[in-house]
Amino acid sequence: MTRDAMVSAADIARLAGVGRSAVSNWRRRFTDFPRPVAGAPSNPLFALEEVEQWCLERGKPFEADDLDRLWQRVQAEVEGVRLAEFLAHAGTALTARRGAGLPKPPEEWSPLFDALAASAEKADDGAAGVFSRLCERFRAARERASEVEREVAETMAGLAGIGHGASVLDPACGTGVLLRAAASRGAAVLWGQDRDPAHAEIARARLVLMGGDVEEVEVAVADSLKADALHDRRADAVLCDPPFRDRHWGWEELARDDRWTHGTPARGEGELAWVQHCLSRLRPGGVAVVRVPASAAHRPSGRRIRAALAASGALRGVTELPGAQSLVWVLERPDGESGRSGSSQVEFVLSGDTAESCLLDRAELVGEADLRPSSHVPRREPDASYAQWRTALLSAVDGLAEAPPVLTPGDAPSAPEGSAAVVSSIGELVDQGVLELHTAPLATPADRGPVPLLTHKDLREGRGPGGRTVESTGRVVLRPGDVVASATGDVSPRVAGTAESGAAVGPSLVVLRADPERIDPDYLAAALTAGSAHRLRNDPRKARIALLPLERQRAHITALRRLADTERRLAHLAELGARLVEAGRSGLADRSLAPAHPTAPEEKRP
Repeated sequence: MTRDAMVSAADIARLAGVGRSAVSNWRRRFTDFPRPVAGAPSNPLFALEEVEQWCLERGKPFEADDLDRLWQRVQAEVEGVRLAEFLAHAGTALTARRGAGLPKPPEEWSPLFDALAASAEKADDGAAGVFSRLCERFRAARERASEVEREVAETMAGLAGIGHGASVLDPACGTGVLLRAAASRGAAVLWGQDRDPAHAEIARARLVLMGGDVEEVEVAVADSLKADALHDRRADAVLCDPPFRDRHWGWEELARDDRWTHGTPARGEGELAWVQHCLSRLRPGGVAVVRVPASAAHRPSGRRIRAALAASGALRGVTELPGAQSLVWVLERPDGESGRSGSSQVEFVLSGDTAESCLLDRAELVGEADLRPSSHVPRREPDASYAQWRTALLSAVDGLAEAPPVLTPGDAPSAPEGSAAVVSSIGELVDQGVLELHTAPLATPADRGPVPLLTHKDLREGRGPGGRTVESTGRVVLRPGDVVASATGDVSPRVAGTAESGAAVGPSLVVLRADPERIDPDYLAAALTAGSAHRLRNDPRKARIALLPLERQRAHITALRRLADTERRLAHLAELGARLVEAGRSGLADRSLAPAHPTAPEEKRP
């Protein structure tokens, strides 16, 4: 297991059995939570061993199996931009097939492929389960907002009425989320196409490894609108989550394409090109379910095509997805042989716990062709969540008022004679027996041995002992209550806890051990952190602190803790405020909320 193995916040949440918000809370609340070692600010990566050690020290569950550790190796040894390519090659290796359009994998990936094969041999669910879980790790690491969620994919497969033996096509299949949902409902023939060779190969491998009722799998590599490799297929169902707002979908070269039976899409209406492409690849009586952005339901440039889809009976329903940012259109290809002319009504469904809906005659939609469910479904009861967030926010505001400590003018270094504070240097306090000063040997090894070692990097990054050192008579061993500081003053000190007891300290660190009857360790660390005390270079003995009476030291620490509590409350307040604003905007947008009438009595605060 390489020391460079990394985990994302999503990985940590999964391995610790908590939600993502809990991980965010840990990062805010605990200064010793491991710092990111790679990644971007929006998706930081952490050292697996550091996070695992931190969780174990705090009694939090953390279960990383062999596959988790393999995935962390992959993240550490494969460039982020090539993760999809690696998984594609892994899929070809597990299915004994050469991937079309993929470059040859580098030799340094071979040990990872060997480890993957070994995991597949040992796993109870075999190659299918191992590869599936590896792909889920990949999805979580990328956090692709554009890829349809599994729950939405299952909903779309259900709306298409897919059953046993059905043939299903996804012309923009990505890694095959929608086709896997179709297979789980009994589809036997699965056709897919994607312009990314790596994504197409991942989709093919996952579908082949699923087994079950699947009889045929074919995934082509090409742009379905510009170069449809499956143009001769007609499916029982088409599922599609096409690229949103793609202005380069082929408007110039496809202006006279015979797929545009309901009208030629405008340059900015790529979604309507995909909708008509999906319709054209259905057998008579087949059903297409397409995810589109919410704006595609009412943009003026697409009105004519929307009206034509409704008028022809091709449009059967429009379902709003959670968040109201996208919709699912359900379409049917009329069966001329049976004389069916398509649906006479269109069903509109709003998202939410109650999934309210209504049916409209298609003739009612021909005018403005507004396909937003919120424009047709009767207004819901006011959204209770907004009122709940408002109550919680106002309560948090009231609680905040008592959090900040009352601070009065104190004993500054320039205070007049007679002040209760005595300013002394560390050296003077050592000479008086108030403090002990211990310095680690410069030759202390940090990469081998049985003894845990707290390094300068550990102190800087606020984490536990990350090094190892050998047994030696000169080493400095930490005790609970010791204050660990940088010998060069470039890092804020901290108080050692029971989890660090017994660890040695590395070069460039000093340990200050205080007489507890004279100096509170927390006060000492705070005093060395404040002002310019901790920035003195090379000689920690020259750092000066104000030696207050012990009861005033403890009052000082209480004030600092209340300030920290104030900071946490402010962060919580910001989170509540964000949720309140989100609920309010959403409610105003779908008209489940409305501004109070100016003459209405003002609501009293709780």
